[in-house]
Amino acid sequence: MAEKKQFTGLSQYKVAFNYELAGKHFHLIMDNGEDISLNFLDGETVQVAEKGSQYVFESYECLKGDDTTYLVHIQPAAGKGLINKSFILDTAQSLVTMVLMEEAFDLEHTRLIRTTPFFGAIKVQGRALPEKRHHLSKRMVGRHIVWHYNDGMSLQHIYHSPTCVRASSGPGISDEEMFEKRYGKALRSDDPEIRARAEAGIREFKERKEWYPFYEEECFHVWISERLNLFCFVEENMTLRSPGFGSGGGGILLLQDIDRCVDVGLCFSAGEYYMSTAFGEENDIEDPLDTAESPFDWSVLKAMPSIHWDIPEE
Repeated sequence: MAEKKQFTGLSQYKVAFNYELAGKHFHLIMDNGEDISLNFLDGETVQVAEKGSQYVFESYECLKGDDTTYLVHIQPAAGKGLINKSFILDTAQSLVTMVLMEEAFDLEHTRLIRTTPFFGAIKVQGRALPEKRHHLSKRMVGRHIVWHYNDGMSLQHIYHSPTCVRASSGPGISDEEMFEKRYGKALRSDDPEIRARAEAGIREFKERKEWYPFYEEECFHVWISERLNLFCFVEENMTLRSPGFGSGGGGILLLQDIDRCVDVGLCFSAGEYYMSTAFGEENDIEDPLDTAESPFDWSVLKAMPSIHWDIPEE
């Protein structure tokens, strides 16, 4: 796994990594035919093997979604930085969701990361596999949650449809107010380099609005349990609209406790993966983006295959 900076992007207030999986083994039977063994040697090293292959030592990181649910991130060494896997290990229900992230799958748009969920069960000795599974979900549609990642970064997620998320600073908050919150302290710094970076951030935001009118990206929601929702988006619309395809391409995978409005997750962009946490607050106020007409061509999107899958009724 690539060396991490102490704090990167949204990780400034990340809770401590969880080490409870040390010494535990999980036999995962995936519905796509994969048969995976995860043998956690300690809090940072896991042996991984698919059926018929030898164990490989890998590094991992883990955050806990609730008392019985873990988010584990592994960057397999054989993938040379282009493959990442995240496992949602639901020990209460003996279920698992694996999210596969594949960089450079599209040679024309190399920033994009194909992100695909796979479902399965955890084999427990002496028991039959559970028949139920985690599954794609519509339950978050229509909700607004303002997520706070650090003291300068809050973002409202508008769960517009089961496969579309929009984002804003929140209704009634102007760009100037957002700039002040994110960049105000830096703009008043005595250090000219700090001021210059803040000014560049504001300039880039204003320029981006000319070719990317508002934030709208493909996403999926997975029902993990009554209180846990797995949410993921990828910035493909931003990439396809950007000059020279030079922007966007990142995304986030969040295991959300929708009762307590907190989450743990994985932030990602080409060559960079780091874990983060946030707390949220429900917002019942309508946002102009709720009814805005989409300016994007969704027929060309391919970084998130699950947007074309059927979603079961709940």
